[in-house]
Amino acid sequence: MPRRPPSAFVCWLTLGLLVAPVLSAQENAGSGSAVVQGADDSESSPVAKGPARDWTFFVAPFGWLAGTGGTVVVNGEETDIDASFSDLSKRTRGGFQVYFEARHKKWFVAFEGTWATLGEEIEGQILTTDIEVEQRIYDIRAGYEAYWKFLGAPPEDPKVDWRRRVVVDVFGGGRYFRTAPKITIFRPIGEPITSSTIDSRVDPFVGLRVAWDWSYRWGMGFRGDIGGFGIGDASQFTWQSTAEIGYRLSKRVVILGGYRWLDFDTITGEGDDRNGENLLQHGPIIGAGIGF
Repeated sequence: MPRRPPSAFVCWLTLGLLVAPVLSAQENAGSGSAVVQGADDSESSPVAKGPARDWTFFVAPFGWLAGTGGTVVVNGEETDIDASFSDLSKRTRGGFQVYFEARHKKWFVAFEGTWATLGEEIEGQILTTDIEVEQRIYDIRAGYEAYWKFLGAPPEDPKVDWRRRVVVDVFGGGRYFRTAPKITIFRPIGEPITSSTIDSRVDPFVGLRVAWDWSYRWGMGFRGDIGGFGIGDASQFTWQSTAEIGYRLSKRVVILGGYRWLDFDTITGEGDDRNGENLLQHGPIIGAGIGF
């Protein structure tokens, strides 16, 4: 049976959480990239001497300044959604997202957590209604460095430019979505009336990540994945891509900027039993990270 959202308005609030400011951070663009990751991994350089480090780590909070558009379907009735970043930020009550990655030689595991709350209070002549949606998104993936190409260093300054390289990672994992809308009605007399529900799903995915360091200070990366595939309660189809540029501020600290797209289609059923959403979120991202 298809999942039934409590209302079109609650659906709009729920989906808006995915694109509220400082809630989302998608990915460091290629952890194999020394610039983007912010780690000084000179010990693993083909130019530098000494043993390579087995473990490296990267952690970064991000912000995603995005809007959303698409269609929400409730019991066969379609509602078009077109909300800008400014529209969503006005309804954001709080949120935080962080990305963490651990790499052991050619293998890595990564976690991204999103904690967010979006809501709106509607005042009537007698009653006041507060609509609030809590969103939790946990993204876990594991991957492998499938390709590594050293692009060379000028002999006059090998310590600076040896980082010129291309790295390709392949990975797979799952994104867990947990949405908990709550409606509270405040009355002049008596206790408030509260109604809440919880909706969740897991979207499996596979993807590719490419990083290119063209100098000691600068690097760029691209990440893309596809998933869902209608497995269980997962989306019928979902895709995501991120393009970023990183600049090294110091030995271990890097700032990042770029653009992210996230699209998913969860619409199932026919006629009056047709429910779900087909939305695209996109917008610039900005953040900072530290490697160690």
